[in-house]
Formats: sequence, structure tokens, C-alpha cells
Amino acid sequence: MTTPQIQRRWDGAVTLTFPYDAYLVDALKVAIPGHARAYDPAAKSWTITPAYAHVAARLMHDVFPDVETVGATNPPPFDHGRPARDDPWATLHLLPSAPPELVSAAHRCLAKLTHPDVGGDTALMQRINGAVESIREVSR
Repeated sequence: MTTPQIQRRWDGAVTLTFPYDAYLVDALKVAIPGHARAYDPAAKSWTITPAYAHVAARLMHDVFPDVETVGATNPPPFDHGRPARDDPWATLHLLPSAPPELVSAAHRCLAKLTHPDVGGDTALMQRINGAVESIREVSR
């Protein structure tokens, strides 16, 4: 039998590991939209995005009051330099877990700041447009 556990990750997401409980599985599916949760059959665990981590933790505590919570792992070292040219997420200043609506909003905001028509840099605007296109291609 698996000991119920909440693993808090450095990015704010949580991984839930617990013995099968039909009520908890149904509650997760009702309370957390499909795009914000993923089940890993090999590990028998659920990964929940940061936006719904508190909901998942509350549900776990409701079903398993003795659930073990393991602290977040350390984040990777932050590079204070310019974003890597081949990382579209860094170019848009977003995490890879960002929903499509946030990608579009980031694109609009950055375009208002960097578009050549408002005195911005053409090369930077091309990088931003390329980043958005590559993210949209992957998510299709």
C-alpha cells in the first residue's frame, strides 16, 4: 500500500501519490480541469499545475488526514543574462505550464513594448514572434 504523499515542486505544482480511492479520483476530476492535471500510470501519481495545487492539497487532506507533505525541491539556478535564443518560453518570460491565453497576452504586451513602429528593436520583435509561433506549433 502506498503512503499518501504531496510532493511540492519548485515551480508551484504538486505531485500526489496515494492508494487508489475512487472518491478522491472523482473529486480531482470534478474540481480540477483536465488541462491542469495529469496522471502518470507508471508512477501511479497525479501532477497538478500551480493554479490548482491548493485545491488538490485540500482534497488530499480531506481524504487522507495523515498525508505526508514533502517540501519543494530547489529551483534550478537562475541565469540573470538574456534568455536563450532557442527557448521560446524564456523569450516570452513564461513558464512552460502557461496556458495559451497567457501566451497570447504576453505576446501582446511584449509587442507593445518592442514593436519597431513604437521605437522598438526589429530583431527582438522577430524573436518574440518566432517564440510565439514555435509554442503554438508544439501545442497543436
